[in-house]
Amino acid sequence: MTDQTNPPLVRRTPLRDAIAIIDELPCRLPGLERVALEICTGRVSPVAVPLQCPGRRQQRALADGFALAGLETVGASPYNPLTFRLLGSASPATPFSGSLAPNTAVRIAMGAALPTGADAVLTPEAAQQHGDHIEVFDATGPGAGTDVGAAHWSDSESEPYPGQRSLRAFDLALLAARGVLEPSVHCQPRVRILVTSTQPGAIDAPTATASPSIDATSPMVCALVERDGGLVEECIRLDGDAGRLREHLERPGVDLILTTGGTGRGFNDHTVAITSQLGSLLFHGVSLMPGESVAAASLPSAPAIHLPGHPVAAASAYECLAARLVRRLAGRAPDWPNPPCRVRLARKVSSSLGVTDWCRIRFLDAETAEPLALSGPPSLEQLARAEGFFLIPPESEGYPAGSIVEIHVYH
Repeated sequence: MTDQTNPPLVRRTPLRDAIAIIDELPCRLPGLERVALEICTGRVSPVAVPLQCPGRRQQRALADGFALAGLETVGASPYNPLTFRLLGSASPATPFSGSLAPNTAVRIAMGAALPTGADAVLTPEAAQQHGDHIEVFDATGPGAGTDVGAAHWSDSESEPYPGQRSLRAFDLALLAARGVLEPSVHCQPRVRILVTSTQPGAIDAPTATASPSIDATSPMVCALVERDGGLVEECIRLDGDAGRLREHLERPGVDLILTTGGTGRGFNDHTVAITSQLGSLLFHGVSLMPGESVAAASLPSAPAIHLPGHPVAAASAYECLAARLVRRLAGRAPDWPNPPCRVRLARKVSSSLGVTDWCRIRFLDAETAEPLALSGPPSLEQLARAEGFFLIPPESEGYPAGSIVEIHVYH
């Protein structure tokens, strides 16, 4: 405890200005590391990866079948089958070492390199095997059934794999196929979360009840940090201890400090007051509802964002401000990662001039969304029901039913 409480919110910074301040913070990326391909989904590859070896690219089979010279099958039909002698087989692990003479073929497995003399893969349905030869009754052409002749292969695929990209499951398959089994990715930014206050056990109860205090905010914030590419190094419950708060704000070793609670004007709210003594307070109070008491600071140890204690207010402040910095530190673009979805509002939603409202929604169908209530105390149940959100700008008093808005969708 300390007698020094937070200063009053004399001026609330407009949200767009607070975003600009967050985006202009010096952002030193934590560095690079090599990570096994199986666990790097969502990690950011910062450098271009060469996908091909120098020199001529070797054809490979896209499916099981028979490797042969495509032009030699011209004229084949069920009424005029052509005979090819089988010389052996080829698999990805055991390629065929010889070369094909005219009217010969090799059984080939998907992914295997085509032998010298072959330029196409004939499907098993287009031929019938009889001992050491096959009868071909459907013609093919050069490149058919191979990754060089396939329609999906284009000149652009010979270019390096683009850098500064968040790796998806499909990217892992491509990188594995090119032999990149431990790609270089940005290290995850290390985040320290300091829980300065807790909530009543029945935070959403209609009447006051005697129950032990709980921390409903930090589990949510931890999950959001990890969603945005961060690594929660530690989550420390301080229970209003101002001395320990000061100690952990001063301690280096992380890339970002997030606090929950202690940003208001209560007798035990002193997060902003202590931060002001340790570094540069960038803002305290934003024209954002809920979440207006959010603060940000530049400390010698790391940048710090102080989230309100109530889970709904903390969620709003995190999504609008803190998430941008976490994503930047992870090497990602700061904006919401998925393109917005345009939907029609099922009912009117009202807002106050001069304030940005963080409005949660739930979908009624693919094209219609219901805005959840903005008035009244913030509700955890409503937050859990939310399937997305949109911002009502400070110059608007809301939207009538039927308005088209852009929704950021939760996945």
